[in-house]
Amino acid sequence: MHIPYRSFMFFSCFFLFTLNTHSAPAQHEKIITLGQSACFSGALGIYGNIIKNAITARINRINKQGGIHGYKVALVSLNDNSDPQRTYDNTKKLRTQNIDMFIGNMGTRSIIKLLPLIQEKKIAMFFPWSGDPLLDDPSLSHIINGQGLLGPQLTTIAHHVTTTLRMDKIALFHADDGFSTAAAETLIKILSEHHQAPIAVASYNRFTLDIVSPAKTLINADPRVVICIATSMPTVKLINHFFAAGHYGTTFCGVDSTLFTPLLTKDRGVDYFYTSAVPHPNQTTIALAQNYKADMKLYFPNEHINTLSFSYYVSAAIVLQAMQESQNPHHKEEIIKIIETMDNTSIEGLPITFNPKNRHAFGSDISIITRKDS
Repeated sequence: MHIPYRSFMFFSCFFLFTLNTHSAPAQHEKIITLGQSACFSGALGIYGNIIKNAITARINRINKQGGIHGYKVALVSLNDNSDPQRTYDNTKKLRTQNIDMFIGNMGTRSIIKLLPLIQEKKIAMFFPWSGDPLLDDPSLSHIINGQGLLGPQLTTIAHHVTTTLRMDKIALFHADDGFSTAAAETLIKILSEHHQAPIAVASYNRFTLDIVSPAKTLINADPRVVICIATSMPTVKLINHFFAAGHYGTTFCGVDSTLFTPLLTKDRGVDYFYTSAVPHPNQTTIALAQNYKADMKLYFPNEHINTLSFSYYVSAAIVLQAMQESQNPHHKEEIIKIIETMDNTSIEGLPITFNPKNRHAFGSDISIITRKDS
């Protein structure tokens, strides 16, 4: 599959090389520092930079308003290139700088590598981007989850496909890792509750992104709709294979990590939708979304408005709101405690409710994002 040069350059230039220059306060100022270890290069670098920039944009807004009780807030982000050992080493390095609150870490394997530090209460992990059920353990007192709760997304997709769209002949496409495979098995069970069974299930290698064989399997099954538990690029590759085979009428949809698929396939007019833990900022009038768009335009004017970015603007807003309510904004335990008390708490129009059963502050209320929304 050939990705158009203009699309490739768009993502390369505007996502892979952004820096945190806007959020770094002067050396003499009192500082509250948050840490982040994520992937900022390679195929997944686009996601890490989106997350970092959204957090930075919200931090910049708070700093511009005077900071937190006289303190400026800073984000120190280190690249781990999706390598769990580098994630651990980055975290160890940041801890030597007295940084014990982390936000926006990404990658299931990398975050699980830090699980002992979370369990031992040596760090607080705010809003990691991972959907591994291990992180939903209610006994993990030092984690706050948000984006990435797959169960509600899968339920919403199944309902939308079978009940709203009244579609049958459903196929599943997923990555071959244990997390995605388990999610596919969960989706099969959910579909059975709607008296549907997939006519084909195919997985791709998450490292090589070679989808020739799974694409052939799915095309031969001739589905009406393909549900993708994947990231954007393999999903786009799959769609291109379908088009090359003359299958223009197939509907495609996916979970939140496929969010760039509508943008990358807009010239084809693909019928695509995906699920999101937050509403699309272009489709809601709440103040938080308007502030997000204003801040992104000010600090990262070339970045495409999207739901992943907005979800991490939301995540940062929650942490910073807790800091503003705290008398000890440096203390991770107090920040966690304040977030745990949020019950239909409005963050500039977005209701936030902490769920002690899975330690999610948001992620259960799922929106369907269509191609026209994106």
